Amino acid sequence: MPTKAEKERAARIAARQEEAKKKQAEKDAKTAVITKNIKDNLKITVPERAKMLNGRIIVDVINVVQAQLAQATGYAAVCALEALPAILNARKMSRLCDPRVTRDIANSVLIPVVAKFSIGHDVEAEVAIQSGANFVDESEYMTGSATSSVYMDNKGDLPVPVICGVATLTECLLRRKEGASILRIKNNSAVRVDATVIILNNIAKDVAKYQDKAERETWLESIGLKESDFAFLLGAKNIAPLRLFAYGGICTPRDVALMMHMHCAGVFVDNSVFTSDNPRRRLRAMAQAVKDYDKIEKIIELSIGTAERI
Repeated sequence: MPTKAEKERAARIAARQEEAKKKQAEKDAKTAVITKNIKDNLKITVPERAKMLNGRIIVDVINVVQAQLAQATGYAAVCALEALPAILNARKMSRLCDPRVTRDIANSVLIPVVAKFSIGHDVEAEVAIQSGANFVDESEYMTGSATSSVYMDNKGDLPVPVICGVATLTECLLRRKEGASILRIKNNSAVRVDATVIILNNIAKDVAKYQDKAERETWLESIGLKESDFAFLLGAKNIAPLRLFAYGGICTPRDVALMMHMHCAGVFVDNSVFTSDNPRRRLRAMAQAVKDYDKIEKIIELSIGTAERI
């Protein structure tokens, strides 16, 4: 028979557990309401929705199981792919994700869903949105569009934020003028994070170079743009606030921390992360690295068991 002290102790533990469950339920309910508004495109404008990914991490997924694992490990959104990266690399092409897969993923998680569509293919964009995508990515990795070399010039008319890949400052300006809400690095190498670093550094150098108005005007005229198209780069004291999302070759917590140190707005992770020995551990560590990128002891801790490259 338990003593009176043991009964009282058990009662206190049970009360604390019940209180913790209640607080978690309240937190989950609030999160569900906020996320439902995002997913249903209610009351949240396109610019506001785009800002919700700032400082966050997104990962490519091919099915519901991966999407749910990403949600459980702290990812802000998932990007629906139509096949495994190995298959896409072998055939050197990608297509719009099956609408059923996009819909199933969207219905299985509370976090937003991104869907890729071919460059200039407004019908694919509409199909993706109607299938449940909360963001669409006009992706250079997609092929098969008759207008694949011509970007949509009316991205701002879509009811969801449009993501575009960029590799130069000129592309940054052109995609923004066309209405892109989010810019990510266009790195064709899924395994070379150094390529992403090079692109980020080159864009930063060009931003600094064109702070000089005379040189900037000459350059803008040569590419058919105006001073107003460059205005979003000119912040307080002429310091450029341009922030890009990193993409390409990012597969360890160290990579994530590096991207955040380079002032990226956030990080896109490709699907290869799910091929690691322990996907859950690696996903969680990379998601945490976005928050703790400036704490080297934490990055060391997160790197334990996730140090190998994929």
